[in-house]
Amino acid sequence: MLDNKDDKLEFSFNAKGMNAILNGLAEAEFVKVMHLNTAKEMWDKLINSYEGNEKVKDAKLQTYRLKFEQLKMNEDETISKHFLRVEELVNAMKGLGENIEEPFLVQNILRSLLDQFNSKVSAIEELSDLKTLSIDQILGTLTTYEMRINKDKSSTREASFKVDKNIDSELDDIEAKFVRRLKKGSGKYQGKLPFKCFNYGKIGHFASKCPHQKKD
Repeated sequence: MLDNKDDKLEFSFNAKGMNAILNGLAEAEFVKVMHLNTAKEMWDKLINSYEGNEKVKDAKLQTYRLKFEQLKMNEDETISKHFLRVEELVNAMKGLGENIEEPFLVQNILRSLLDQFNSKVSAIEELSDLKTLSIDQILGTLTTYEMRINKDKSSTREASFKVDKNIDSELDDIEAKFVRRLKKGSGKYQGKLPFKCFNYGKIGHFASKCPHQKKD
């Protein structure tokens, strides 16, 4: 029992304080302090827990900031996939209280792109005001440019394939003509290959296959 008026007053204040604290807590925080007996104990516990969480949050934020500063597009990434990866990183930073202005984000994205986008990035920087460009505008512009690059690469590969195919066809024709001429031989050379070596004039092999090098 409380023996005097001061004890009753202190008990009342403590009860009100505990009630105020507990009513404002989420379930995770409530579990941490429900066993404590005074409002001060609850408050100190929450402060220590918050400071510990703040240190963890700051450490995570520093890690995300470093990733953001070192952000580079991967060789096998498309523009859309790269932007998605950037968006996930930015959202994680914002979730920890970081405020990232869009112009700064746009500049960092342009800096992170592969070399094949350099000419387009230069054009954007020269012809546009980066302070007013939105992420969606940059995404649309770069996606269109990427499609053009891929189309040009496809056309080049197709043209190269056609050239190789034509060369193979010409070689086949030459080989066929050579075989037909050999088959037209008559007499003792019928069906034989009278190869002649120009080093020694002997029959049976070409000069390139001669086992002896011609002396000067």
